[in-house]
Amino acid sequence: MPTPTCPKCGTVFTKDSSVTCHLSQPRTSCHSSVRDIVDILEFTDVVPPQRSLDLPQNLDTSSVGMGQGFGVGDDSQFDAQAGDSMDTNLDGDLAGNSPPTNEEWYEGAARCYSQDGNTFLDLFDTDEHAEYRKENLFYPFTLREEWEVADLLLRSALSMAAINNFLQLSMIKHLQLSFKNAKDLQSRAEMLPKGPSWKCQLIPLLHGTKSPIRLFWRDPVECLESLFSNPLFHDKLDFIPRRVYKTAACLLRVYSEWLTGDAAWNIQDQLPQGATILGTMLSSDKTNVTTMTGARVAHPLLLGLANIRMRTRTKLSSKAFMLMALLPILQYLHPNQRMRGMLEDRPIHECLSIVLQPLMKAAELGIMMSDPVGNICHCFTPLAAYIVDTPEACMLACVRSKTSPFTLASYLQFGDNFRHPAHTRAITLKQLASVDVDPNDLEAFFAACAEFRLNGVFTPFWKGWHFGDPAIFLTPEALHHWHKQFYDHDVQWCLVVLGAVEFDFWFLILQPVTGYRHFTNGISKLKQVTGRVHHNIQCYIIGVIAAQSPSPDDNVLASIDRSLAIFHDNKTVVMTLGAQMGTKRVIDNWHIPKLELMQSITTSITQVGALIQWSTDATEHAHVSEIKDPVQCTNNNDYDPQICRHLDRAEKLHHFAIATTLKSLPTDPDLKALCEDEGDGDWDEDEDEEENRAPMDPWTTLLEELNHTRTSSNYFSKIRMLATARHNEIPQAHPPCTFLAGSTAIHLNCNPTCTGLKINEVADEFNIPDLWYALSDFLQCDARNRDKVFGVGVPRRLLIDCPLNIPFEHVQIWHTIHLQQVCLHDPSVVLPAQTMHASPARVGWPKGQKGVAILNVDSAYD
Repeated sequence: MPTPTCPKCGTVFTKDSSVTCHLSQPRTSCHSSVRDIVDILEFTDVVPPQRSLDLPQNLDTSSVGMGQGFGVGDDSQFDAQAGDSMDTNLDGDLAGNSPPTNEEWYEGAARCYSQDGNTFLDLFDTDEHAEYRKENLFYPFTLREEWEVADLLLRSALSMAAINNFLQLSMIKHLQLSFKNAKDLQSRAEMLPKGPSWKCQLIPLLHGTKSPIRLFWRDPVECLESLFSNPLFHDKLDFIPRRVYKTAACLLRVYSEWLTGDAAWNIQDQLPQGATILGTMLSSDKTNVTTMTGARVAHPLLLGLANIRMRTRTKLSSKAFMLMALLPILQYLHPNQRMRGMLEDRPIHECLSIVLQPLMKAAELGIMMSDPVGNICHCFTPLAAYIVDTPEACMLACVRSKTSPFTLASYLQFGDNFRHPAHTRAITLKQLASVDVDPNDLEAFFAACAEFRLNGVFTPFWKGWHFGDPAIFLTPEALHHWHKQFYDHDVQWCLVVLGAVEFDFWFLILQPVTGYRHFTNGISKLKQVTGRVHHNIQCYIIGVIAAQSPSPDDNVLASIDRSLAIFHDNKTVVMTLGAQMGTKRVIDNWHIPKLELMQSITTSITQVGALIQWSTDATEHAHVSEIKDPVQCTNNNDYDPQICRHLDRAEKLHHFAIATTLKSLPTDPDLKALCEDEGDGDWDEDEDEEENRAPMDPWTTLLEELNHTRTSSNYFSKIRMLATARHNEIPQAHPPCTFLAGSTAIHLNCNPTCTGLKINEVADEFNIPDLWYALSDFLQCDARNRDKVFGVGVPRRLLIDCPLNIPFEHVQIWHTIHLQQVCLHDPSVVLPAQTMHASPARVGWPKGQKGVAILNVDSAYD
């Protein structure tokens, strides 16, 4: 076997994996380039078997379908890039599986160069204290129980004084903990395996500011690799660009994940054979860190991975975003307000260029990275999306306010009924190059940029980023561009036309529905209206917004364009009725930025997939865990370094909890029982039922519990379990109360609301005079035709051969019933159950509380 040697510098190594690590360093001259990519097969004689998750030996690995990291989860009907039996050899061929007939995969993408990469647990085992953990897994703590106490105290918001008081309690002293005070506890936490480290850098500026500018950041490649190799996402990653169609005829295109859009496919076209694209997601937005007083603001820069599936990435509990930098909050002393705005924008781009430089180099040359199962890929890091609100989007696109960040339209053209040409990367750079004025001459440069409506930034951060085009990575955003557009304009037009009193009355008389907010006082005087309130109002007014579909197809996109065209054709009615009102007078123009941004919805969907995945809901919620919660543990002075220190400790605790949980899996009796229980069960192996089946992989279940993933009841799984259970396994004391009607699961509580009521009493209480005849008709006809649909309270004709005959006199009554369905756009997604009420008249409900539902019992119309 030849000695492993670097093919560029000739350095000799002891093993092949060392060569791989040497070549993966982007700052060295030996780094693999696009023209000269190193094939690891050249210095390996034996092709190692495909590596899978490093599971304990006594755990059944047949349920963990990892393949090359293209695992199939239950996330989406369009996520089936590979099956459980899929294997990948070192030549990058997909063995044993092929694309579904309605999908076209990019051939030769996402090649695996080796299975000798470092996994999450491998890095844990190479820590400086790994030797001590061979005997005591929970070192620097003595045992699991002590670690759990330490984890609870360190994650809590208790001050050091409060922790000291807690540790001095007599009961706690009896535990004989190895740490005696808060300082000792924190010093032990610093001994845990660390993640990406924080750096601080002073930013020199030509113009004076009120205080020095410090930039706190960490290496984005290390952060991206941390997300890429995270075992929590081991079966939630996709790597191959693909085109998904509605049917096998490949006529109607469907867009869902980022990899199903045209942008990912076009990027893969420009990369070397076998390259893997890791879509980089960024998000930045200023957020208040103090409550009521203080006026302290932070500007976090978050990093995410677009290859993580949409349903996982948008879950607030998934922790799919990492804080990568704290951008400085600038306060300039320049007397001109416009110049201050330009001066504040320039350092933001400069800081982004500093922080994102490693990602830019990786996007140009590539970098070797290891996925959660140790497969090494040659990865490129293009910018998939930058999730921001409208003002920050304009700043990043280098245009002024009242200018579209997506197109060449200015505020005078916001009401046009067509989409203006895209404001692409090439156009912006050409405009900047044509400005022949010294950028340090602020007034002159700003005036020269006015012709193109540029904001005065002369070096955009995305200038050196391969494939970075603001016309693509800046997308319409659901929360600010759709929900805010709806409430700020559509709802206000309705209020003006109908009148606030009449409009509120309509909301007031709506019957409350469980699971939906009831506006008892109307909506005209709502305060602190959030995105959730917008959604609740939309449930009553328009019901559904088609653009929020997680998998829109070409027909949906055409419908969106038609609906927008219909609005523009009839928008003069709004002006005629005087509904476009300002604070004091009627507005006679359509200078609405959000209206112009809607022209880019369909174009962005075709490029980057469903736009609902780029909503700021998840990133703004991440501000709570990444910024606001750490601030509560500071001394309210000099927040930035304390936030970094708190997050560093929190990530150590989180990673240590994951590693110790996974490593203790074979020896923990509770986890053994979990594995055995998950392996049992006589399930029907029908492929059609696999979509709605609950996850059977104990590894995935364990990690989801560790990640505090919230799960809702799945009545479809309960029905399937009852259908396959033996008769003696069903408790007779509580017979099954879950049924299937077409595509709807119906669930009743074990105990009815009322028992022993006579049929006449029920008929009088619920005002159903023909209840006797309805029950008799149902019982006699059901034996002959079970597919027939029966109605209660509808005209019926009593047949001579069907005399009134009911073999019982008393009935049980349920006042509530739970209905559950699957998602219309993705049948593999089971929706949360909805509660329906059927209660008689009582105090506060003189007409009773009766929910209304339309059930389809014919599967042909599903």
